[in-house]
Amino acid sequence: MSNSFPELGFFIIDLALSFLVLVFTLRILLSTCSANAHNPVTQSIIKITSPIRALFFFVPNFGKFEVSSFLVIFICHFINSYIQISILGSEIIIEKLMVFSLKSSIFSLLNALTIIFIILAISSWFIQSQQSNRNPALDIIYQITNPILSLIKRIIPTSVGIIDFSVIIALVLIHFVQNFLNIIL
Repeated sequence: MSNSFPELGFFIIDLALSFLVLVFTLRILLSTCSANAHNPVTQSIIKITSPIRALFFFVPNFGKFEVSSFLVIFICHFINSYIQISILGSEIIIEKLMVFSLKSSIFSLLNALTIIFIILAISSWFIQSQQSNRNPALDIIYQITNPILSLIKRIIPTSVGIIDFSVIIALVLIHFVQNFLNIIL
């Protein structure tokens, strides 16, 4: 009974940090792909993240990539890992914790892309074209995936008849990048 309150506290903190990671990951993907700012999903994400992102106004963007949003993701992973290690009573090594947080932050972006590509593949079974789509969430998915898929289609011929393998190639490339990061980090 005595351990339930710290576990509940950690659960709530973990939930809040995971939500922040998700929202800021989506913000990075939306800004990098220049998503439509008039889309209600995009507007919601911007409204949720703006107060926290305003704290890092001094951090410049790297092209379309929002470094300040990535910094928020990194801090969330760092805090979450620090709390987990503290609860376990293990020795805290800041350098390892920073590397792990960086790796987790990059993996957050790659995992979000993986989920978005899977949603795109499944939605293609039900929706025949992007033009006939009236769903704002699917519009965002198309806007995030189109630059990546266009690049893949320019480099590699991906169509065989009516079947397009570009989504599968994108998923394999994401998996390759994740394995490569596991090796070097």
